Amino acid sequence: MKRYATILIALLACVAAHALAVRVEVPGTLRDAVAEPAAVVQLTVSGTVDASDFAFMAEEMASLAALDLSSATVAAYEGEPLQGLRSFPAATFPQLLLAGTGLQTVTLPATLEAIGDCALAGTRLATVVVPASVRFVGSGAFAGCTALRVADVKAASLADGVFAGCTALEEVSLPEGAAVGARCFAGDIALATVDAPGITAIGERAFAGCTALKNMDFGTKVTAVGAHAFAGSGLENADLSGCRSLAEVGRGAFAGCAELTVLSLPADADIADAHALAMGCPRLMAAELPSGVVPDYALAGAGSVDAGAAVAGASHIGDYALKGAAATAELTLSGSLEYIGDHAMEGMTGLQRIDATALAAVPELGDDVWHGVEQPSVHLVPSDEMLAAFRAADQWKDFEVRSLSSTGNVLKERDGRLRASFSGALLLVECTLADVESILVADMEGRVLATLVPDTDGRAALDTSRLTTRIYLLATSGSCKATIKIARKF
Repeated sequence: MKRYATILIALLACVAAHALAVRVEVPGTLRDAVAEPAAVVQLTVSGTVDASDFAFMAEEMASLAALDLSSATVAAYEGEPLQGLRSFPAATFPQLLLAGTGLQTVTLPATLEAIGDCALAGTRLATVVVPASVRFVGSGAFAGCTALRVADVKAASLADGVFAGCTALEEVSLPEGAAVGARCFAGDIALATVDAPGITAIGERAFAGCTALKNMDFGTKVTAVGAHAFAGSGLENADLSGCRSLAEVGRGAFAGCAELTVLSLPADADIADAHALAMGCPRLMAAELPSGVVPDYALAGAGSVDAGAAVAGASHIGDYALKGAAATAELTLSGSLEYIGDHAMEGMTGLQRIDATALAAVPELGDDVWHGVEQPSVHLVPSDEMLAAFRAADQWKDFEVRSLSSTGNVLKERDGRLRASFSGALLLVECTLADVESILVADMEGRVLATLVPDTDGRAALDTSRLTTRIYLLATSGSCKATIKIARKF
């Protein structure tokens, strides 16, 4: 019996050593309250601490896994160097000092106002909750926390790389008005849910490489999207059309998004410097861009894109801007179009018709604009007043230039496998592709209007009499893909 009592006392002593609650009245004296620091696994601290107390935890509490500071405050520190720094501000979780430790849970002080650079980087945290009192989270504060899965952040400002390299991070929530710094979530390959409807700014490479991120509600308050902000991410639909204050979009902001099908930007956004905006997005079908400049390489490699809609308001189309847009069947050129750059339409092999009726002058062309396009088989339709000018102009005269009066309904097809025509308001579709389960009918903004199921002969029809849509996009499902566009005359 004596033996069992001794064992029980030893176990209780062990538990007591592992879970410790202390109060620190004088900042810098935590070590005086902890008799066996190496044995402490769980630590609850109340009172006031400073950076030297955090340094003590990092250096002497090697087993510390859980830290509760909810009832503590952080005082300023001035003194001997800690990690090379002599000064740490008050109300701030100190930078660097606990980085790389074995911490698995941390409850932050309720009065905390900021989190320092790399404060908890490389730790083993599974969950992060940043209280509303925190106004700013420093660079790399939680970077490289590879066990982190959920982050609930109430802070409005996140600096560069706050959660970069958190490869297990799945869910993030951000407050109204949040601004996300450069590389904030870069490389977070498991990040699938971002709840941030009131986000205001997205920094350079903020979500680059987030391949699990399929959808994001951009809300209406985004004012800037940095260079390569979503490059290589898994975004399927990037709808920023409601962000009327979006003033700037950086280079390659959506480049290399393999699953992106729709990109929609507001009319007043400045994309003049957005070189390679959505370059290398093979599934991109609909791109709604602001009027004005279509940047160099903007949609290069987006083989499925409807280039006609993308350049509808363009005055300047940059070099290689639409290279490889093989699915484009028709281009409608804006009356303000003045210039098309080098190789801008190269490889547009599906092109059948160019509507140039709005042009009052022949646009200037760069080199080899239509390289790879079978120009003699493409109908170019200018206004009757511009017919002679187009027939005489270099690179334009190689098309089948037709007068407006000689053309009828706009008919699109791709390789003879998907055809469409109108009989009054009835849209008639014929598909000769194998394994086509259905045909989606959408408007130019990517909204699905109907899903048609072809009969055994590959035919389907849609009554559009109640629709006000003029231009329809048709896309097949199944293993074989085809996309066309057709306009209805009213």
